[in-house]
Amino acid sequence: MNIVLRKKISILIHLAGVDGEFANIEKSFIKEICERNGVSNLEFEQLVANPDPIASLGALSYNRVVEYMSESLSLMIIDGKIRQSEVLLCEDIGLRLGFQKNAIDQIIEKLKGNVDLPLSSIIKIVEAMPNPAKS
Repeated sequence: MNIVLRKKISILIHLAGVDGEFANIEKSFIKEICERNGVSNLEFEQLVANPDPIASLGALSYNRVVEYMSESLSLMIIDGKIRQSEVLLCEDIGLRLGFQKNAIDQIIEKLKGNVDLPLSSIIKIVEAMPNPAKS
C-alpha cells in the first residue's frame, strides 16, 4: 500500500473511531476503499488495529484533497448520525487540506440536513469549495 493511500485510510479509521464507536457500516466503507485499491485484508486489519497518526496533508494534489475531504465527510454521515467529535475531526482534516473553516462548516451544515447524500454528490460540493490546491 502506498503512503498516500495509507495516510487516507488511517485518517478514515481515526474518524470512524473518534466517537468511541467503530460501527460496522463505517468499517465496511473503509474496507471497500481498501479493496478497490488492492489492499489485503491483513493489511487492512493491521491498520485498523494501529492506524498512523494524522500528519501534514499539505503535499497532496487537488484531486487527492477532494478525495480525502469527500470520503471523510461521507464517512461522518454514513451511520446517519453526526456527532460533535466527528465534526471537529472533519474540520481539522479540512483545515489541514487547505479548506477555509467557514466553507467546511457550511458543508457540514448541509450534510446535517441530508445524511443520505451519496458520495458522488458530496464530491461535487467539495469541488465547489475554495481551496488553494485548486489553482
